[in-house]
Amino acid sequence: MKKSTVLEIIVSLLVMLFLYASVSKLLDLEESREQMSKSPFITGYANFLALMVPVSEIVISVLLLIKRTRIIGLYASFCIMLAFTIYIYMMLHYSSYLPCSCGGVLALMSWEQHFWFNVVFVLIALAGILIHSRGERHVEAAKA
Repeated sequence: MKKSTVLEIIVSLLVMLFLYASVSKLLDLEESREQMSKSPFITGYANFLALMVPVSEIVISVLLLIKRTRIIGLYASFCIMLAFTIYIYMMLHYSSYLPCSCGGVLALMSWEQHFWFNVVFVLIALAGILIHSRGERHVEAAKA
């Protein structure tokens, strides 16, 4: 399979994930805010995060869809998925209470399943960065 096809699949997976997650959170913003306010690590930031997380996911999706900004979107995807993964790890290992702040189908996952789901998407984003970067190097070499 061509690298460009693999990159398009990676971008599509990330965009679907972020748009699905953001729409789920925005459709039930009050519930998202309430669940985030119950989290011991982000209680003080719940109002801000309840809106900024889905907005960030939408912005990242747009960055991924525009070829000129795709690499920025891939790095942003990697960073936000890594942050979500670290948050879940912290919750699993250092919190006595595990609220459900996920919307839609993701709410059906256990925290452990959600952790591994996120790890997979961290790796997917990283693969996208590597494939995109290698493609850029080949383009630069061809121009020289």
